[in-house]
Amino acid sequence: MRLLRLHAENFRNIPLAALEFLKDSTFLVGRNGQGKTNLLEAAGMVTALRSFRTTDTRALIRHGEKQARLFLVCEREGERPNEITLTLARGSKQISCDGERVSRLADFLGRFPTVTLSSEDIQLIRGGPALRRRFIDITLSATNPAYFKALRDYHRALKDRNLLLKAGQAREPELAAFDKAIAPAAVTVCHLRQAGLDALSQHFSQAYQRISVSSEQAVLYYRPESDLTDEAEILRLLKDSRAADLAYKSTQHGPHRDDLALKVNDRPAREFASEGQQRTLVISLRLAQMAAYEAYAKVAPVILADDVLGELDPVRRGRFWEAVGETRQVIASGTEPPPAGERDWDMLRVADGTFNREAP
Repeated sequence: MRLLRLHAENFRNIPLAALEFLKDSTFLVGRNGQGKTNLLEAAGMVTALRSFRTTDTRALIRHGEKQARLFLVCEREGERPNEITLTLARGSKQISCDGERVSRLADFLGRFPTVTLSSEDIQLIRGGPALRRRFIDITLSATNPAYFKALRDYHRALKDRNLLLKAGQAREPELAAFDKAIAPAAVTVCHLRQAGLDALSQHFSQAYQRISVSSEQAVLYYRPESDLTDEAEILRLLKDSRAADLAYKSTQHGPHRDDLALKVNDRPAREFASEGQQRTLVISLRLAQMAAYEAYAKVAPVILADDVLGELDPVRRGRFWEAVGETRQVIASGTEPPPAGERDWDMLRVADGTFNREAP
């Protein structure tokens, strides 16, 4: 896939920008806080319709403005370019493709794949389970419409059940009714997570071996909060935990508490992996995501590398570029220009939300 043009209006600190991507490799250079990450964030939203940095749409709208607007022109290999418009308002989001409003998000997610690498990815190892669940959900929603639907149904039913618990007036028949709504979606989510992570694990292990400077073995695996094999099991679990649910005023068990585990040489990465190993692990996660997107969409995802490549030593950096390949589109950022001869970069200088192409 290729991102041909990007227009951003009132997005983060960008009042108005109109960029054309002239080469396969574009590098955004400038001091921190000038808008480099914001542009990559805007480009990445074409895949999952959500930011890799926040779940709050309001944070994406420039201060003092009512809405932000993104216009992207993307081209899938062998197809005519598509024009995508994303309008963000407080509490709402509208997407159109080639002038027609997108009403079924499941049909759109993952069609224009991008993969974002960020220095904040290290929190996928060091942070809490919610960050890893978000990685799982974004990846699988963009590669499996059935997963997206089951996850949406599960969270809708879970939200209603938690509202009932918080009201402090939940009774047995009402909770039982919500449990029946939750159970089928919960089982589907768990089954599809297991299958999706099994496939992702293979890509991940291969990526780690390719980038690592040693013969270490890295694996990832699914850590479900509960062993939910069928609807009867989730119904029993929800019934048995009602006293705790009422006490805490929220649902204590289910897929919303699942996790993802990573190990190096059979030891938990969070506790035992070195700094270099952890950096290699999170980049391998993104390369695994790239492979999953490519297998589903049948096009090469665009790589968005946000000030992260400078953290790699020269050997790992070279192996990363080998894994990415020479023909894939890359948009990267940094406070300093990249090493000479690394790629045929189109250099854009970023300052205060503006983007200016540098002379060759």
